[in-house]
Amino acid sequence: MTVERATRARAAAIIVSVAAVMGSCNILQPAAYLAIGQAKAPARYVLEDTPTVVFVDDRNNAIPINSSRVRRAVADNVTNQLMSRDLVTITISPRDAMALSRNQDRQGKLMSMGALGEAVGAEQLIYIEMLSYRGSPDNVTPRPSAACRLKVIDVVNKTRMFPGPDAEKDWQEIIVQGRPVSPELYRSNAGRREIEKMLAATIADKVTKLFYKHIPDELGSRLTPQ
Repeated sequence: MTVERATRARAAAIIVSVAAVMGSCNILQPAAYLAIGQAKAPARYVLEDTPTVVFVDDRNNAIPINSSRVRRAVADNVTNQLMSRDLVTITISPRDAMALSRNQDRQGKLMSMGALGEAVGAEQLIYIEMLSYRGSPDNVTPRPSAACRLKVIDVVNKTRMFPGPDAEKDWQEIIVQGRPVSPELYRSNAGRREIEKMLAATIADKVTKLFYKHIPDELGSRLTPQ
């Protein structure tokens, strides 16, 4: 057998083996579809590569408990994803913005988002306002959900960049509807913290996907049952 024929034989064997595995494993087929057959959704807005801060607000007390911790978790998750996906080069700690806002609130001073961003050295601010944050839709079924709205502010020019000036709404709304999770998780503080972390990460994932091309999540939320 020549070298060329041997190479062809090995290649054919590999193709047959892969086909056999995929044919016998249903789990791989959806993954292959997602990787090959599904078109990517475009970014809704491309962020400017300038110093950026993420601020999560809860002015209407949408988060029933541990509001500061949840806000910090969402902001940290968004910030980390912005950096890991190289969407911006420089980010400013959300905790700095939260601390400054909290200090102003205690003094009874109302600070604009532009002024807040400028005070922490940001040139771009992603402002997220929580609208709802629930562990159950009916206080019985353990199914976490959340809703928020956001806008991107040019701190230097004090203008809203996203949604744009011609948009129908001044805000981009986001809804996260998780799958039911194990009731066991609700029976301990550690379990509830885990749900809190998962929901914060899922909110951040949906927020960040506004800013880059991605495969739409058609297989459901990242919040998993059990």
